[in-house]
Amino acid sequence: MNSQSAGEAPPDAIVNAMTVDVEDYFHVSVFDGLISRDKWETLESRVCRNTDRLLSIFDDAGVKATFFVLGWVAERFGDLVLRIANQGHEIASHGYAHRLIYDQTPAAFRDDVRRAKLILEDVSQQRVNGFRAPSYSVTPRTLWAIDILIEEG
Repeated sequence: MNSQSAGEAPPDAIVNAMTVDVEDYFHVSVFDGLISRDKWETLESRVCRNTDRLLSIFDDAGVKATFFVLGWVAERFGDLVLRIANQGHEIASHGYAHRLIYDQTPAAFRDDVRRAKLILEDVSQQRVNGFRAPSYSVTPRTLWAIDILIEEG
């Protein structure tokens, strides 16, 4: 029998109410028509500096969070993802390339989710369970994505 009280989370459960999207300013969907994805490599990245500032603030306050990291970011800044994980925060997926679900086919979405998960787990050395859709693009017309997320773990 479990010694937990009713409504109390198991000791190893992640119960973070604070979340962070780990992406650069040029990743956001509003820039899709303005900044080509093949130009991302040429732009000044601010993601490490800004995330490190948050990590410091969270550490000072004793706060743990879930960090929804783009696979694209993890591929280039693996040390950042490792710093997040090593400070006891949860690593979750924000997809690989910040593509809106309703702009993808189910096969393309599956590839994006799978690619991001593999990179994030490899870099962080922890299981990735969470997913946040870019620009909250799970809508009534993209509910098929939930089945893919379940199948991909």
